[in-house]
Amino acid sequence: MDGTVYALFGLQDEKLARLIYLFCLLLLVAGGLSFVPGRLFRAIKQAAVWFLIIAALVVLYSYREPLLRAGRPVLSELQPGRVAVIVDENNRESLVFSRASDGHFHVIATIDGAQIDFLVDTGATGTVLSYRDAVRAGIDIGALIFSNPVQTANGVASLARADVATLSIGPFKINRPSIGVLQKGKLDGSLLGLDVLNRFTELKIEGDRLTLLP
Repeated sequence: MDGTVYALFGLQDEKLARLIYLFCLLLLVAGGLSFVPGRLFRAIKQAAVWFLIIAALVVLYSYREPLLRAGRPVLSELQPGRVAVIVDENNRESLVFSRASDGHFHVIATIDGAQIDFLVDTGATGTVLSYRDAVRAGIDIGALIFSNPVQTANGVASLARADVATLSIGPFKINRPSIGVLQKGKLDGSLLGLDVLNRFTELKIEGDRLTLLP
């Protein structure tokens, strides 16, 4: 826990838990009263069920922030490219990614509102969009000049420079990044290079976890 005290309806978590405990104890006592007429007893049981459902929702809502923080790493495992934002005891954020089934790290970043799945490539000096992802990001392909020859896995291709407003990874945002776009059919997926990765203060790879520190 981070030391934050959660409260609802003016009740802190400890008082709220005590109130729920006392009500549950009351239900146990009421359940032992077998002489209560059947119809009335059924009404009490139905009311108790609804109260317990509401109480559970209240508790979940009260602790929604710590529950979300605890669940983010699990969500990151289920969809590796999604960022898990971890906050340490000093309130410092780190971005954590899990290794994908292909053995690589992927980062889902947002370019001008479009979500792009990037392959993390520490051997690439620049960040490059595939032709298809450039179209998805709303880049005016017709205005690009493919004049820079580069070597790719599919052979030599020409690269163009594109102007984009922002590139965001979780809460981390880069304004006016330098983005390259390769010719159509020359790149299967987009690459996240050192020009973006070096914007972070630290990059750590430990087992199947990639951690970026803003």
